Amino acid sequence: MELHKLTIDVREDANGKGAARQLRRSGQIPVVLYGGNKEPVSVQVEEKEFIHLIHGRGGEHAIVQLECGADPGLNSPAILKEVQHHPIRGDVLHADFMRIRLDERLQTLVPIVLTGQAKGVVEGGVLDHQLREVEVECLALDVPEQIELAVDDVGIGEGLHVSDLQVSDNVTILTESDRSVMAILAPRVVEEEAPEGEEVEGVVEGEEAPAAEGADEGDSSKDAE
Repeated sequence: MELHKLTIDVREDANGKGAARQLRRSGQIPVVLYGGNKEPVSVQVEEKEFIHLIHGRGGEHAIVQLECGADPGLNSPAILKEVQHHPIRGDVLHADFMRIRLDERLQTLVPIVLTGQAKGVVEGGVLDHQLREVEVECLALDVPEQIELAVDDVGIGEGLHVSDLQVSDNVTILTESDRSVMAILAPRVVEEEAPEGEEVEGVVEGEEAPAAEGADEGDSSKDAE
């Protein structure tokens, strides 16, 4: 995986929600940098640059090289551990980075991308993508950006599991191997019911028939008289 470069600045006022809100209004996102046997540090990153990062390769688990011009001591490789979004608007409210070492194995999540068109879908089935990321362990620079899984040969009633994922020898998948990644479900068959109007009409016809016969008998007796 490519090591992204991300510029950070020291956050002057890191106390209170008001300060964080004001920071976001100015186009910056509050960030906490921790780990590496060092004290947590409050920093900030430009919102546009951060959005570009999480919408690109690595997503919200991106591995970056943090660079701070005002304090070179904060320069460090780091992994994005958490992104907090506004519950309604979806805006980024806060982020956490953890310092890492490039010569030590780490654990992180990697997205699964399904490729191809399943034959079961062509036959009318429905694709159910059940697991969208797996946990892996490897060196930071060996973290795959995504794991692709071909689904072309999967038919209706069949599926693929974590054990079917292919990764390089220097990457270990930690997620349980028997977990289902995707399946092709049979299409739902909906029984057609008679239109409501027809049912009512049938009942009416059945109820009116005896009355009609009775009426005919009454008319016949009157004619006889």
